[in-house]
Amino acid sequence: MATVLFSSAQQRFTEGEARVEVEASRVDELIRALYARHSALEGKLENAAVAIDGVIYNDAEYVPIPPDAEVQFVGQVAGGSGDAVREPLGGVAGDPLAVACAWREAGRGVAIATVVETWGSSPCPAGSQLAVDDRGHFEGSVSGGCVEGAVIEAAGGVIESGASSVLEFGVADEDAWAVGLACGGRIRVYLERVD
Repeated sequence: MATVLFSSAQQRFTEGEARVEVEASRVDELIRALYARHSALEGKLENAAVAIDGVIYNDAEYVPIPPDAEVQFVGQVAGGSGDAVREPLGGVAGDPLAVACAWREAGRGVAIATVVETWGSSPCPAGSQLAVDDRGHFEGSVSGGCVEGAVIEAAGGVIESGASSVLEFGVADEDAWAVGLACGGRIRVYLERVD
């Protein structure tokens, strides 16, 4: 049985349910079961990247789900905008700062995450950025895997409170792939609200 974890943004479509256990052996079966359980999700998951036990898959429809896996739906990794809901951005997709400005001008709450320091191996160098809006949409990257999911989740709190924060992630080489740090290492990410 897979355990699906919903972000705070996704919970508006799940009547506040944060986690659910679903019997499914592939992602397409899981999506059908989730639509049957929460009709408000209908049409929102097909284009999502899927994190299965911390490993993110794009075009994941037929990816097998191991027993007792933890699953999260995230925005498309390659240029997508969170929760798999694509919205026209006037040609700014791929530029986190431009996307953040467009979202802010549209009246959304927005946070920017910036990699400020790395030690050892890291998939994104210092200066890499991720924009996140109050609907859970995101653009850019600071790491991938569980690290990116944790940053996106923390961004919601920063948008709400206005208080900036510094997040630090470190991992041993043997656990590195599971959390998105390709060969071990540590990263520090500064998270701030865009006003």
